[in-house]
Amino acid sequence: MNSCIFCVCLLSAFVEVFASHACGRTRLLQNQIHQNSGAAARTVTLSTTNCKAESYYDTAAVQERLTDHFHIYYVLEGIHATREDFVDSLALALEKAWAFYIQKLGYQKPSGTPTTWQYKKESNSSLYPVEIADINSLRDNASLFGGFCGSCIGLSFSPTENSEASEIILDNDFLYSNSSSPKTETTNSCTYYQADNPFVNEIFQRDYSVDFGPLIRITAFHEFYHALQFMYVPISLQESYWHEASATAQEEIGAPDVNDYWSSLPNFFYSMGKRFSDMSNQYGIGVWELYNENVYGNSIGKKFWERYSNDQEAGFEDIFAEEMISQKIDPDSSFEDFAKRLFFSGSRAAYTDSSYLVTEDAASWTSEPQIFPATLDSISLEPTSLAYYRITADSIPQLENFKGRASVALYGKKQKAAFYSLDTITVTALLPAIDKSEHAVLILTRLRDESEQIRLVDSLPMRSYPNPWRGETPLCFAQLPEKKNFVEIRTRVGKLIDRFEYSGTRLCIEAEDLRGRLAPGLYYFRAGNKNKAKPFLVVY
Repeated sequence: MNSCIFCVCLLSAFVEVFASHACGRTRLLQNQIHQNSGAAARTVTLSTTNCKAESYYDTAAVQERLTDHFHIYYVLEGIHATREDFVDSLALALEKAWAFYIQKLGYQKPSGTPTTWQYKKESNSSLYPVEIADINSLRDNASLFGGFCGSCIGLSFSPTENSEASEIILDNDFLYSNSSSPKTETTNSCTYYQADNPFVNEIFQRDYSVDFGPLIRITAFHEFYHALQFMYVPISLQESYWHEASATAQEEIGAPDVNDYWSSLPNFFYSMGKRFSDMSNQYGIGVWELYNENVYGNSIGKKFWERYSNDQEAGFEDIFAEEMISQKIDPDSSFEDFAKRLFFSGSRAAYTDSSYLVTEDAASWTSEPQIFPATLDSISLEPTSLAYYRITADSIPQLENFKGRASVALYGKKQKAAFYSLDTITVTALLPAIDKSEHAVLILTRLRDESEQIRLVDSLPMRSYPNPWRGETPLCFAQLPEKKNFVEIRTRVGKLIDRFEYSGTRLCIEAEDLRGRLAPGLYYFRAGNKNKAKPFLVVY
């Protein structure tokens, strides 16, 4: 096999929680790593076929379909046989993907390989090549995948020394074979494994071998996005989780009615606390790109890849941070906002406003991120990762050495989600509210190695909080000048309510000490008796 061949999709049948179809990036990459490391002898690399590729199809019967931008090759008989209506659907989906990525968003046009891999056809240089074939019976599948590609549904890869030139191969009938499938012999004594397992979406109970249209549409957007990635990052460097995550997000953007990406979410949701780069399944991370494109517009994806082309070995977290900073957006705050919105999805979406959902359909997801049980232990995260911990008034984890962002969300059936950043309020000050809340969760994020250690002191100007004060939690004052030693509370006409002594820069007064003395209305406070007073509102 040419050492340049590098597929850019993912095989994960053995790690998927629900999804039973995938594409071939990890399987091909793993096989290549074994070969390059000298470990191939310890890896099964048996071909699924015993004859040369041309023995399984009539070379004179290869059909061609030309569209405005694509050259599609297929056969109608033999183990690679597809149907004309399958080709019709693929042609329409590919052109829709081209119109969106190239014409609307301005991505670089992909470069097609001059000779196709499976059918060995000379490709029209002005059209991008696409082949339809049984992926588990592809030419030289032992070198590509070590044999079976499992439930791979499509490939985008380069079979040439030109690192930009690529092609797409799509499975011919959305049925796949494995070592348990029946072995069939052709009239010329060539054997192959019969594809007898349908690609199925378990969540929607959708058999794609029968209802192939939806899977063709999302796969066209997914695989063609991979083809675009070749134009920005060399094949040999395409190991970032963002290659697969971003392509998965494009499925939903290109065909939002299909919702096939839902089947990838459980694996992601049950990997909370783990580095994104260490996750066995990277499809689910695509919801981060859905968030980015929903919040910052569809052009943000292209901007990421343009930055990648200038720094091809960078981690995506650094690419993301550079782009956010260029837009005068704090990257750590953006990632934290994503984590907050992500938490309130699935069954938890009812606890927040629909405008706060990470995607429009997040309320309908059949799963949501896992919550770790309450703990008193010290907690840390490696970049890039996020995690959620249940907390109670008597079970708060240690965060003194935590690097990243931390906030607390309080929510319940009668309480819409309210967020408190631990940069601006202490957990101690929140304890009464945590104790009264139906649910309390600690939201932790860490974007980069450079993430700062959590600031357990205030970073905002002198203020009172919560404002308005509802008489249920302590009334606190933060960023008080250290040279003063008391706070005055006065009515709006200047009448002194009381003076409260403090030391340091913070003061909290218990609710029961004030509730009977502050009727609903507008009040003012100041540190000492000469500074400008600041207003706060009492409502209960």
